[in-house]
Amino acid sequence: MKKKMIIAAALAVLFVLFIILVKTVDVAAIGPNGTEVGFSWLNGAVSGAFGYNGFFYKLTQILGYLSIVIGLVFAEEGIEQLIRRKSLKAVDREIIVTGILYVLTAIVYLFFEVVKVNYRPVIMPGDTAPEASFPSSHTVLACVILVGAAIFVLRYLANKKLARILAAAFVSTAAITVIGRVLAGVHWFTDIIGGLIVSAALIVGYAAALDRVDSRKK
Repeated sequence: MKKKMIIAAALAVLFVLFIILVKTVDVAAIGPNGTEVGFSWLNGAVSGAFGYNGFFYKLTQILGYLSIVIGLVFAEEGIEQLIRRKSLKAVDREIIVTGILYVLTAIVYLFFEVVKVNYRPVIMPGDTAPEASFPSSHTVLACVILVGAAIFVLRYLANKKLARILAAAFVSTAAITVIGRVLAGVHWFTDIIGGLIVSAALIVGYAAALDRVDSRKK
């Protein structure tokens, strides 16, 4: 558990350092409306190789909604237990830890809605200016909720065969979402990398918290 917490903390520090690098290394105005982005050679090369792809954009939007639905299933279970047992202390600790993970993810999302690191490499249809794009919210959503769900079912689902099937489906969907987001061309490559780093920090911290829950049970 302690090792995982150290790794989670190291990943959080790496995420902060990565933001600093994105804002200072090879910065150039290569985005729409003259918006600047760091690692401009790398980001420009990846963006130029793929460009905007409407199919992958719509696919990742759908998969993003699927991630939210799966998250709502866990939230519904927690609310149901709270109502039935009439005490937050009586709710399963695993569900509470999962809820905390979702709250932290929401905080990260809201923070970067205010603190804008990068703007999209394209102006989306119907918009007049590029939106904030760092970190990729779909990457974070898919990795945190779906990989978190995979960890949860592997630990706690009694039917281990079903757990492995579900976990494989969750992780595969997360991977497709991340790759699809790159191919969609609506993020700079560093937006995706940033999303992966912060997601890893949250997921490793989540796994450490679940270890603590299990140790207390024993």
